[in-house]
Amino acid sequence: MTEVITDIIEDTALAMLTTSLQQSMTVYRPDSREAFIGNVSLLLPLLNTLTNVVFFVKDEQARYQLANKTLLKRCQLSQHEDIVGFTTEEVFSHRQSRDYILQDMKVLREGKSIVDNLELHSYASGQLGWCITDKLPIYNKSQQVVAMVGISVDIDEDNERVLRKHARLAEVAQFVRAHLDQKINIAQLADLANLSVSQLERTFKAVLNMSPLQFVQKLRLEYAVKLLASPEVSVTQISLNCGYSDHSAFSRQFKQFTGLSPSQFRQTHLS
Repeated sequence: MTEVITDIIEDTALAMLTTSLQQSMTVYRPDSREAFIGNVSLLLPLLNTLTNVVFFVKDEQARYQLANKTLLKRCQLSQHEDIVGFTTEEVFSHRQSRDYILQDMKVLREGKSIVDNLELHSYASGQLGWCITDKLPIYNKSQQVVAMVGISVDIDEDNERVLRKHARLAEVAQFVRAHLDQKINIAQLADLANLSVSQLERTFKAVLNMSPLQFVQKLRLEYAVKLLASPEVSVTQISLNCGYSDHSAFSRQFKQFTGLSPSQFRQTHLS
């Protein structure tokens, strides 16, 4: 019982923190980028305690200015100075980093926020990890974008443990895993859980930090990664096994999440 209460407190605290950060960054108007970084750095000791959260601030050229310990560790960097002034492409040094740069520039140059984005990150250590990412432009009082703040929350740690405490979602998850090769309708999942679609959406977000659709996409891509480890299974067959009738649609979505085509991913990570 104590473990359950602790988990609830941790999940609630993290949800409150991320929501608070997202809301405050959309209304805060600093005098300059330096002023913004100075204020946000006061939160860094707290953000450094969150091992399942990556937090960073970048300047107008998409260069890191602030990063928490979790990001440093996953990039195999020992000091904060090792990341300041470098772009994602320079820090990560793999194909996916180019997509991160394009994403950053959309935020910095077009002022477009990236919200609730499901991503599969590949870190310098070789670690792969699913997360939900938000990137927000920071405007000064003259309405100019002077920085970008980003936060990525891991969503695949202890999912099975979490689901065991939520029977309805556990049944939905079991159904999805058993039907990955078929078309899955969110309304069908809601009926299975005896919830409305909106209730299912809210429950998934509260418990697993993702929507039902993102959950289905995540399981499909995880299954695809598993199948890619078997060289005798063609990419076309993998796309069918993962519920994609269109091979090109599978390849596009796989690249959207990983930055690599299925064949490139197989060569880079599994050879």
